[in-house]
Amino acid sequence: MMQVSSFSLTGYCYCFSVTLSFKMVEEHAKMQPVLDSNAQTSNLNEDVEPTEDVANYFPRSPTQLKRKISLINGISLIVGHILGSGIFVSPGGVLKQCGSYGLSLIVWTIGGIFSFIGALCFAELGTTITKSGAGYAYLLESFGSLVAFLKLWTSILIFEPMSQAIIAITFGNYLVQPIFLNCMTPYVAERLIAAACICLLTFINCANVNWATRVQDALTFAKLLGLSIIIVAGLVKLDQEEYSNLDSAFQGSILDADKLSLAIYFVLFAYSGWDTLNYITEEVLDCERNLPLAIMISMPLIIVLYILTILAYYIVLEPNSILKSDALAVTFAKETLGVMKWIIPIAVALSCYGSLNASIMVTSRLYFVAAREGHLPQILSMIHVTQFTPVAALLINGVLTMFFLIVEDVFELIYYYSFSYWFFKGLTVIGNVYLRFKQPNRRRPLKLNLLCPILFCLCTACLIAIPAYTDGVRSLIGIAVPLSGLPVFVIGHLLAKAKWPPCFKRITSKTGKSLQLLFYCVMIDKDDSTEQSSSDNR
Repeated sequence: MMQVSSFSLTGYCYCFSVTLSFKMVEEHAKMQPVLDSNAQTSNLNEDVEPTEDVANYFPRSPTQLKRKISLINGISLIVGHILGSGIFVSPGGVLKQCGSYGLSLIVWTIGGIFSFIGALCFAELGTTITKSGAGYAYLLESFGSLVAFLKLWTSILIFEPMSQAIIAITFGNYLVQPIFLNCMTPYVAERLIAAACICLLTFINCANVNWATRVQDALTFAKLLGLSIIIVAGLVKLDQEEYSNLDSAFQGSILDADKLSLAIYFVLFAYSGWDTLNYITEEVLDCERNLPLAIMISMPLIIVLYILTILAYYIVLEPNSILKSDALAVTFAKETLGVMKWIIPIAVALSCYGSLNASIMVTSRLYFVAAREGHLPQILSMIHVTQFTPVAALLINGVLTMFFLIVEDVFELIYYYSFSYWFFKGLTVIGNVYLRFKQPNRRRPLKLNLLCPILFCLCTACLIAIPAYTDGVRSLIGIAVPLSGLPVFVIGHLLAKAKWPPCFKRITSKTGKSLQLLFYCVMIDKDDSTEQSSSDNR
């Protein structure tokens, strides 16, 4: 609780300073060099005469995020994001809460089906509201700025940096496992490797979108190969009739609502990432076709791979071995691969590396879209003039993620993460149902049966209600995190209405220009096709 409180306080200070800039963003927005797609000239605030025209430093050409994400890239991003640390971190926690192999397999299956339904609901939202930003953009459209800001606040405070830190730490842990096979891996080594991983991937995403997608495609292939080795090894043991662990699969099952809900939280954490493409909708080629198709191909593949991998663990390993292991895949490799056991730690490390790459790519777009809507400093909505990447957004995401590496047991935060995470996921899908009735004639390239979003919302309500009843203290903390953003939102809007003196405007203008020159970035030009699509939808 002390760890959560300290991070909440730190995040509160950070986001408080962010919202203090609301007014500064509005006042100097016109002073930023904007490349107009029609006139191709920069617009400057008439009230302030700048000493330099920053736009002269940049090429005179339309500057936009490019649509470069193909169907294959989309599948790779979704599969690569989901297949990260979860399948190697969560099995022990799920088994501990369920008490038996049989019940835990059922929980893994239910979690997969539930995630698939949620992904389909987001596919409908993504083809209806054609903006990047996923849940933030959809809540903004459905319920307005306040609810969207609270989602944004929780995402940048807990969701995104914490999940990326978990993936990076798991990467560091598995990468040093082959060196320290018979002893505990050094804590400092894990953290330093995790920090280096975050820095390198941030650089790759800053440098070029194509680099990031190519890295993602290669790492997705590597992680599929690693899981295939685990599955085949398990099936070989099964063929050799070495499956005594499954003889009494349901013996010791714990039918307790609180423990089962926590087990489902662990499973859903492993499946998280199915909304990856919704964060970068504006960069997906033929989004109305490729977004739902990528989800429909990826999710069944993930569910099958997860069930087979868990089954392989259960065939080979005893329950005590699974519960005690800090690196489950390494323990599995020791039992099955002999001298080739070093392959699995490397494959797991590459798996985490690919998942972290996808997470960094999509999270930076959340900062980018939020800044474009005025909820974050405008510098975060600018992109590099030649590489067309949101450099400032990527850098601030990297800094916040590395800050979470300080937490010694960041995995304990999964509970707090899950409560708020699924609250906003459910609220987003409720927004979809609300828009069905509010805007019945709106164009919807993909329209699910209304039963799907309603079923998803009911299941989400159960996920929230059961822990709230059985563990009130943790639930209150989970509620307090998003609500702590409410005063920040109010203060930010009050400051936005205040009138600032000319000297303050000049300071913010010069600061903004300096940051633009530092990051070599400009405001994004309006995408006429996106604007037209948005207008038609309404």
